[in-house]
Amino acid sequence: MGEATTSSSLTICLVCSHGGHLAEMLQLGDAFAGHAVFYFCYDADTTRRLPDAFRVSNRPYSPFEFLRNLGRAIRIFRRRRPDLVVSTGAEIAIPVVLVAKVFRTPVIYIECGAQVARPSVTGRILYYLADEFYVQWPELLRAYGSRARFEGSLVDEVKSIPRQGGAEI
Repeated sequence: MGEATTSSSLTICLVCSHGGHLAEMLQLGDAFAGHAVFYFCYDADTTRRLPDAFRVSNRPYSPFEFLRNLGRAIRIFRRRRPDLVVSTGAEIAIPVVLVAKVFRTPVIYIECGAQVARPSVTGRILYYLADEFYVQWPELLRAYGSRARFEGSLVDEVKSIPRQGGAEI
C-alpha cells in the first residue's frame, strides 16, 4: 500500500502482536478503508498473510530485541512517514509508540479485550504515551483514569484473516 494516494488519505501504522491482538486489529479494518496501512507485528503464520507487514522476532522480554525494534521502527518511520499509529497491543507496541512520540506521530491505543478488570502491563505504560486511549470494558475506566475512554468492544464479533490473494482463513 505505502504512500497516501489522496490529500485526505492517511498512512497508518497498525501495531499488534499475533493472535487475539491481531484479531482485534482486523475488526477495525473498515475504519482504515481509503487509507494506506502497513503493519508492524511479530512474525507468525497469521501475520505472514497480512499485506504490507514488517514482521519481527517474537522475543517480547528481550532487552536486545527491544532495542532492535526501536531501530527498526526508526527506519520504518523515516521511510514510510506514518500519519497515525494505531495499536491493540501487546508489548510490541512500546518501541513503536516511543518512536512515534519522537516523530510527533499521533497514537491511538486500544486495550486488549481480554483485560476486563485489570490493566495490562502494556496498557499501564501506553496510557501515558498514547494520544487517545480506549478500553473495551467499562470496568477498566476505574482502573485507568480520566484519559481512558470506553466506546464498545472489538471482541463481540470476529473477522477472518485475509490470505494474500484474497481468500480468507
